[in-house]
This record gives sequence, C-alpha cells and structure tokens, in this order.
Amino acid sequence: GVDYIITHLHSRILLEDAAKHLDISPAYLSRLFKKETGMTFSDFVNKQKIEEAAALLLYTEYSDTQISTLLAFSSQSYFIKVFRKYMGTTPKQYKKQYNIPDFTGR
Repeated sequence: GVDYIITHLHSRILLEDAAKHLDISPAYLSRLFKKETGMTFSDFVNKQKIEEAAALLLYTEYSDTQISTLLAFSSQSYFIKVFRKYMGTTPKQYKKQYNIPDFTGR
C-alpha cells in the first residue's frame, strides 16, 4: 500500500484504486492502514503529498500553485489547508522561513 502511494503521489490516490492494485478489499486496506500507521489512508496520503510539497518548495522553483497542481490537489485552497495541517504554516510562509534564494543566483 505504501509503495503504491509513493509511486502515485503526482496523481489522485483513491483507497479503491490502491485496494484494487493490491487485490484486497477497500475496507481491509483501510483497517490495515489504521493498524500499521495509526493514520487513515487519506491522512497518510496527504502527509506524503505534503512532505513532497515541502521538498519541492525548498528545492525547486515551482510556485505553491504549480505544486498544488503537480500533486493533484483538488484546489489551491485545499492544498494550503492540508499543508497548514501538517506543517503548521502556509506554503508561502514555509518557503519564506527558510529564506530560500532563487536558483538563478539573484
């Protein structure tokens, strides 16, 4: 299940699709996730996506809007809400707190 999520971070990840890929029922996968990670499937997916988003914010020139799209969030506002939930700050504030220079040397 975790491998499936990691390889599909840039698309919409649904419990049903992951369960089908693993040839198990969605209900069983849901219980398994909660037992193994202490998180729901969707919370785990969002946490992985936000960790990826944080890295992209720090190490690429992508804007938060581009990252939101790249990681298949349903909307920019939802991306910001989820980012804040896991990182305690907005994407813009996160990048600002690390004072990341732009990569063109300016």
